[in-house]
Amino acid sequence: MVRRKSSLLLAVVMMLSVTFGASAQQRVGTWVDEVIFVEEANVSTAISRLQAGDIDIWANSSSDVTAYNTVQTDPALDYYISYGSYTEVTYNTVGPEFNDGRLNPFGNRKIREATNWLFDRDYIAQELYSGLAVPKYTLLNSSFVDYSRVVEKVRELELKYAYDFDRAKEVIHEEMVNMGAELVNGIWHYKGEPVELIILARIEDERARLGDYMGEQFEKVGFKVRVEQRTGSELSPIWMTGDPKLGEWHAYTGGWLSPVVYRDQGHIFDQMYTTRTMTYPRWQVLEPIPELDEIADKLTRREYSSMEERKALYERALELAFEDSPCVFIVDKISFTPVRSDISIASDLAGYVAGTPLWAPTVRRADEVGGTVNIALPQVLVEPWNAVGGSNWTMDLMPMRATWDRGFITDPYTGNYWPHRIEKAEIVVEEGLPVSKTFDWVDLKFEETIEVPGDAWAEWDPVEKRFITVAEKWPEGITAKRKAVMYYRDLNVVKWHDGSKWSIVDALLPFILEMDRGYEESELFDSSAVPGLEATLKSFRGLKIISTDPLVYEYYSDSWSLDAEHNISDLYAVHYNYGKQPWHTLAIGMLAELNEELAFTANKAKELDVDRMGFEAGPSIRILAKWLDWAIENNYLPYAEFLSDYITEDEIQERYANLKAWYQSKRHFWVGDGPMYLERAFSTEKIVHLKRFEDYSEPVGKWSMFEEPAIADVAVSGPARVSAGQTATFTVDITFKGEAYRAEDLQEVKYLVLDGSGRVAFSGEGTIVADGKAEITLTADDTSKLPVGANTIEVIVMPKLVGGASLARHTFVSLP
Repeated sequence: MVRRKSSLLLAVVMMLSVTFGASAQQRVGTWVDEVIFVEEANVSTAISRLQAGDIDIWANSSSDVTAYNTVQTDPALDYYISYGSYTEVTYNTVGPEFNDGRLNPFGNRKIREATNWLFDRDYIAQELYSGLAVPKYTLLNSSFVDYSRVVEKVRELELKYAYDFDRAKEVIHEEMVNMGAELVNGIWHYKGEPVELIILARIEDERARLGDYMGEQFEKVGFKVRVEQRTGSELSPIWMTGDPKLGEWHAYTGGWLSPVVYRDQGHIFDQMYTTRTMTYPRWQVLEPIPELDEIADKLTRREYSSMEERKALYERALELAFEDSPCVFIVDKISFTPVRSDISIASDLAGYVAGTPLWAPTVRRADEVGGTVNIALPQVLVEPWNAVGGSNWTMDLMPMRATWDRGFITDPYTGNYWPHRIEKAEIVVEEGLPVSKTFDWVDLKFEETIEVPGDAWAEWDPVEKRFITVAEKWPEGITAKRKAVMYYRDLNVVKWHDGSKWSIVDALLPFILEMDRGYEESELFDSSAVPGLEATLKSFRGLKIISTDPLVYEYYSDSWSLDAEHNISDLYAVHYNYGKQPWHTLAIGMLAELNEELAFTANKAKELDVDRMGFEAGPSIRILAKWLDWAIENNYLPYAEFLSDYITEDEIQERYANLKAWYQSKRHFWVGDGPMYLERAFSTEKIVHLKRFEDYSEPVGKWSMFEEPAIADVAVSGPARVSAGQTATFTVDITFKGEAYRAEDLQEVKYLVLDGSGRVAFSGEGTIVADGKAEITLTADDTSKLPVGANTIEVIVMPKLVGGASLARHTFVSLP
C-alpha cells in the first residue's frame, strides 16, 4: 500500500502476540467479523459518506482532482495510491456490415489504426483527467518492468502514433471510400443512409467526458454520432455479453485494472487481441492479424529461449497491435482509493484494495478485533458468479476473492509469489532458459533434457472419460521445458464453507472440466472454450499425482516463466480467474447445463438462450436447487468413470447433504474455502454480506509482513551544455523517504537519450556506484551523434523491492 498521509505500516498495526494478547493469537482468518458491500458509483458522494461514517472504504480507484484534494485536507480520511488502472477504447470489430446491412467502419483494420492519431492523449490526460493520468499508447503499464525492457520500441511507437488529426482524417476518408461510403454534405453515407456511430460511455467517472470527446472527434471526420452515457451494469449486456453482429454499439470507453503488479505482461496480448482468453462474444469475433495471433500465443506460452528473442517478439507484437487496434489505449491512471483514517487494509500497487485477496485478512478498524466494516463499490453484483465462466468484473471479484483460497499469494508490491497452502516447490527448467529465483521456498535447477514419464496424464478423453497417458499420446516419448514438483501442506485442515472437508476430487474435477468443455465430443462442449484448450494442449505435457495425502504432484509443460516462483502449478485452485468452488457445487451446475436450463459462460448462454449461471443469487438458484435434489437422489458424481477411484459413495452422499443444509440456511450455492463466506447476496438492493469463516485454518495476522512499498525517488543532474565529441557524465540520485536507496536493492539503471523530436538516439545502462548513486557516461562517440539543440536523457531505475520502475529526466543542449 502507498499511504501518503499516514506512513503507519500494516505490519506495525498488526503485530499480534505482543500488542493484542491471546485473543488475537487464537483468532483465525480475519480481524473483522463482517463486511458489508454497498453500491456507490460517485466518488464525491462516496467521500461525503466516508466523512459521515456511513462507509469505511470506497473500494475503487479515482483520478478526480477535487475529490483527491478533499481527502488530502480532511484528517478523518486517508487514501492509497495505485498505478494499475487504465482506460482504453474498445471497438466492435465485426463487419464490414452488421446483420442488418449497416456499415461498421471499425470492421476496417486501417480505420481502427487511424484512431490512434485521432485521439489527443496528452489533452485527455491533462484536461479530462486533470493531470492524474499519463498518456498510454500500448498495453504496457509504464510502472511495470516490461515497459523498461522494451522502452526503446515503445518510445518509437509513441512518436509514430502521436496525435495527428489530419493524418487520421486522411486515412479514414480513404478507407471509407474503399468500403463503398460517400461523403454527403460533410456526413458519411452508406447505401443512402448516414453512418451513425454509437459510443457507449461509462457515466461513473472521467469516461463520461471521454465519450463526449470521442464523439466530437468522430464528428469532425464526418460521422454522425450518438453517445449513450450509462452505468457499467447497464452497458455490460450490450457490449460485453451482447451479440456484436447486431450493431448495438461501435465503441465503448473501457476501464481496466491490472489486479497485481505484473512481472511479465506478455499474456496481455492474448487477452486483448485474440479469442483464446476472453469467452465473451465481443472477443470471440476478433480476427487478429495472423502474425500477431502467433506471436501472442508464443509470448503467453514463453516460446522463446532468451531475453533477446523475447524482446524481438515483444517489439514486433507491439507494432502489429497498433496495426490491428481492436482497442486503442488512452491513459494510465494515477489513482487514489479513499478510506477512513482509522482503517488499515492491504492495497496492491497495481490493483489497489480491490485487486488483492489480502484485503480480507488484513482489513481492520484501528486495533479492534471483531466488528463490521462497510465497503462501497461503484457496482455490486454486476454479473453472475460462477467459477467456470462467471463475472470477471473487479467489483464482483473483490468480495469473491475473500471467499476462496489458493496455494499461493501474490505479493502486492512486487507481483512475486509467496507460499500459502503450498509448502515448497521444486522447479526444473531446460538449460539455457532465462529463469531466476528470489525466495528459498522454491528450489530451482536446470537440466539439458526433462523427460516426461509415460504414466503421466497428457490429455482428457471426452468419449471414454479418462485421461490419455503420455505413453499413449506420444509412444516415442516426449520432453518438457519445465517440470514443477508441488508439495502442499496438510490439506486435511481445509474445510469448505458448507462444512465439507477438502478432497482431491475438488482439484481433479475442475482440471478435467477445463479440458472437457473444449472438445466437440463432450456433452458440455462450449465453443468459447476451444481456443483456450488449443493453447493449453500446445504446451501441456503431463500431470502425475505422486500422493493425495499430502498432495504432491508433478506438472510438465513447455510453457515457463522468467521467475522461478511463477513456474509453479496450483492444482489447489484451478478456476483462479472466475472463482473457485468445490466439486459438488460445480456438479449441480454441470447438470443444469447438460439439461440446457443454464450455462456457465455468456457464449453458451446465448447459444442455448438461457441464463448464465449464478451461484450467488438470482433466477439460477431455483434451477440449481432442483438439480441438487436430483444429485442427492442419484448420488451423482460427474466423470464417475474416472473420479470414482478417488471418492467413496458415502463421501458423495455427505457432500450433497452438506450442500443441502447450506442452501436451506443461506439460500444460495456460492460455497468457498476462504477466510470469509457469503452470508447473502441481495440482487435488488445491491448488497453483499460476508462473514468471517470460523473454521478457517490460518491465523489472523499471517500476512502482516508487508510494509510500505519502497518506491524509489529519482533525480538526474548533469551538465546543461554538452559539446559534440566530448564526454559527459550524469549523476542519478536514488532515494526512498529521503534516505539513500541501498545498492543491493537496485536491479538496474537504464537510460535513453532522446533528440529534440523525441526519437531515441541511443540507449544504455548506467553504473550503480554506491547506495543511492548511479552514474551515466556518454562517450565522445555518443555525443558526436547528437543533433545540435535540446536533447533529453531519460533514466529508468528498477528496484528489486517493488515491481515497477521510477523515471526521471534531464534536458541539456548539444553544442557543435
